[in-house]
Amino acid sequence: MRVLFTPHIEHYTVGLSQELSKHVKLTLLTTKRFNVKVNQLVVDLPIPHFKGFAKWSIFRFLSPLYDVIHTNSSQEGYFSGQFNKLLITEHGWPDPKIVEESERYYYLKEREALLRLYEIGVPIVTVSNYSAKMLETMGIKVLRVIHCGILPIFVSNVPKSYPQEFRVLFVSRLVSSKEPFIFLEALAMIRGKLNFTAIIRGDGPLRNSIEKWIHTNKMEKHIVMMGRIPFEKLPDLYNSCSIYVHTCSKEPFGLSILEAMGSGLPVIVPGNGGAYEVAGEAALTFKPQDPSDLAEKLLSLVYDAELYEKLSKKSLERARRFTWEKAAREYLEVYKEIA
Repeated sequence: MRVLFTPHIEHYTVGLSQELSKHVKLTLLTTKRFNVKVNQLVVDLPIPHFKGFAKWSIFRFLSPLYDVIHTNSSQEGYFSGQFNKLLITEHGWPDPKIVEESERYYYLKEREALLRLYEIGVPIVTVSNYSAKMLETMGIKVLRVIHCGILPIFVSNVPKSYPQEFRVLFVSRLVSSKEPFIFLEALAMIRGKLNFTAIIRGDGPLRNSIEKWIHTNKMEKHIVMMGRIPFEKLPDLYNSCSIYVHTCSKEPFGLSILEAMGSGLPVIVPGNGGAYEVAGEAALTFKPQDPSDLAEKLLSLVYDAELYEKLSKKSLERARRFTWEKAAREYLEVYKEIA
């Protein structure tokens, strides 16, 4: 079986394509090379606009030559024109109302393409039961929910010991839907009660606003802003920290949560959405969009060594449930139905 596959974020792309390629002849059509041993067709042109156009043109040309077309964008899938052998993985639900204005046009087009493909019977897979529920509000019933897995580089076999110093990690795109100010407000509440360093890793349109907030609230001694770092360096970042916090109450899945849990970090997540679906009872939960409750949970974890070490063990146990081998097996079942 020949499969033409388009990428998504790096962890998903590397993990899933690597496992799928053990069972099918997979070609990854991409504009950048990924560190994974699969057949990659890299469209690498020096001008970004032409790079995207060239990729889409090659994609449309190659699509008839494959048994299955698996895209992670409905717009790409629609452009292929090969609807009878197309599979879409939606990593959320394209709601233009919850994104920044700069991203709204993309979400409008993604929503339009998704609805058209669903109407003509193209199967839709998504990454969590929560995401499936949100897609239902758009009138879309997904064929299947297939959870993401975790790469071995993020998996530790040794739980964390109670630390002497606390480094609290937040990994996310800096956009309003990820609710980063809930995290910041909670940190302001625990200042003076705890000696900590918070690391914010990510980038996005809210970065300047966050940096301004840190300066205005005199939190420079407590908060370190990091930009993007190479994917292969991420395990070192997780291993250098002691707690992971996730604030997005409408998270479709949350691979960073899984990465943190695999690294043995106790995690604190909102009590709903895809974040809670991933972390489950292994996490401390706080009331969504409530920074004071998040602050209480942070303090309760920091002041209780037994709870800290218990949650570290639970994180490792929970993360082991999510594997790319399992995800690939489930996708292969869908491929066979299509082909």
